[in-house]
Amino acid sequence: MAVCRCRLERLCRYGARGALALERLSRAEDGRIAYRMKRPLPDGTTHLLFTGLELLRRVASLVPPPRANLTRFHGVFAPGARLRPFLVPQEEEASARLEVAARKERMKERTPRVDWAELLRRTFNLDIFACARCGGRRRVLAYLTARRAVRSILEHLGLAWQPPRRAPAQGPPRSSWC
Repeated sequence: MAVCRCRLERLCRYGARGALALERLSRAEDGRIAYRMKRPLPDGTTHLLFTGLELLRRVASLVPPPRANLTRFHGVFAPGARLRPFLVPQEEEASARLEVAARKERMKERTPRVDWAELLRRTFNLDIFACARCGGRRRVLAYLTARRAVRSILEHLGLAWQPPRRAPAQGPPRSSWC
């Protein structure tokens, strides 16, 4: 099971990779940005040249709109396709419904989300529950959500209980290549 989970995570990371290979970007002699393509075009072109603004405009068009489904299906796999019901054999539908019901029951038994410690471990390869001094395992004693309780504990420890003030808004950083 762990091998399948590892492969699934690898597939998800592959699907979430950036749309632009940074290793292929370079600076041309005239100051424009050159993007080296994987294969030359039929006319022999191997690099595309952009100004900074042109490249940003092209890359920004690759960013999906907020809250949009990132997987688009076309042809018979499209949601409204007439042939879509014929893709799944009819006799498997009943067993699939039973399997979905059983899966929902299992989901009720366990937490439906990944906890923060597991997210830190997956993202940064950081085990938050490993003690740096003795190598033992830490455990969560309590989750404090009451504002007054958190405030009194932090004041008792001599720590700041108010969040730091936000810095004033600044313009975008100036770069030498734009």
